[in-house]
Amino acid sequence: MRLAALTGGYVGVVCSAQIGAQKIVNLPFTDRRAPGGTYLIGLALALIELAHHTAPTRREGWLNAQVMVACGFAASAILAAWIAAVDAMSPDDRTFGALADTWRIVAGSLAAFAVSETIDNGIGAWMRGRFPDAARVIVTNAISVPLDSLVFLSIAFGSLAFITGQIEAKYGATLVIGLPLVYLARRLVRT
Repeated sequence: MRLAALTGGYVGVVCSAQIGAQKIVNLPFTDRRAPGGTYLIGLALALIELAHHTAPTRREGWLNAQVMVACGFAASAILAAWIAAVDAMSPDDRTFGALADTWRIVAGSLAAFAVSETIDNGIGAWMRGRFPDAARVIVTNAISVPLDSLVFLSIAFGSLAFITGQIEAKYGATLVIGLPLVYLARRLVRT
């Protein structure tokens, strides 16, 4: 049940991030810009770390986290297909407009999932029980955030113009949202 709730939250965060990525936003306290869904990726990576504690062993925790990544992957593909289908339907005077370009963002996200979240999950599973939760979240994100940004921006926008802002926003979200979430939710996902 804990894994199901965590997976549902993860899928919601991932799909929301893809919709939010349709708009480039100015990051607070900096002169940087990034896709609007960027903040949620720091949260998504923290949720993956929580999944490691939904099973008694590192291997089973890794498998649970991979199930979450696969569910996010599938939900993203369904989101892109549905938006494309709705965009192809006969409109009245209100349409999705630029939202129909979501397929590029979803394709970038799917590729980023395959690379960054799988690596994040593997390193996090190895670190489980060997390092404090905070160290595990920070170390895994230090590796996965730049990879995720590189893959996502290359495919979704065909440019790395927003990479600095995206990395800063993801690290900020990790520290402000992800770490507190891991500490608060850790009790709920103990095996």
